[in-house]
Amino acid sequence: MSDSNLTMTFYLTGLRNQHAVETQAIGTVKNQLSRMEPYPELHTQMQGEMQRSTEQAARLDTLLAKHGTSASVAKEAMTGTVATVAGFAHSLSSDEVLKNVLAAVGFKAYEIGSYKVLVTLAESVGAADDVAMLELSMKEEQEMGDWLGSHLPSIVHAYLARQTA
Repeated sequence: MSDSNLTMTFYLTGLRNQHAVETQAIGTVKNQLSRMEPYPELHTQMQGEMQRSTEQAARLDTLLAKHGTSASVAKEAMTGTVATVAGFAHSLSSDEVLKNVLAAVGFKAYEIGSYKVLVTLAESVGAADDVAMLELSMKEEQEMGDWLGSHLPSIVHAYLARQTA
């Protein structure tokens, strides 16, 4: 296999992996959303996050189709299962919302890094027209990560207020 074919294989695998990540994000948020209702600002942001992840998955579908392939059904099933299990893992904790927000902060960092890798791979395979879509998704992930980071104190205070009420 030539270097360019190998790089394209890495790129397509990366697109599939990121599609699975977005699918996992949708499932995770869906599982947690009802338990975030006591935190209206966080709840609203996470509803938007679910919509953004849906749009990002659709962008990745578009890129995969453009390159003559599609998302991995097996990978999607596995990440859906992981999202369900992850949702249950914290659901019995009294500090569930804090654990879920901390996990979301880490997940945002992972997604930002993943999109940076995809941008680099797209440039390496000469798919310069893919870069704008990938950078848009990366920007959205950065914005949500920044929002979570800047709102951690207010989420903690809201959590404490609920615990002492």
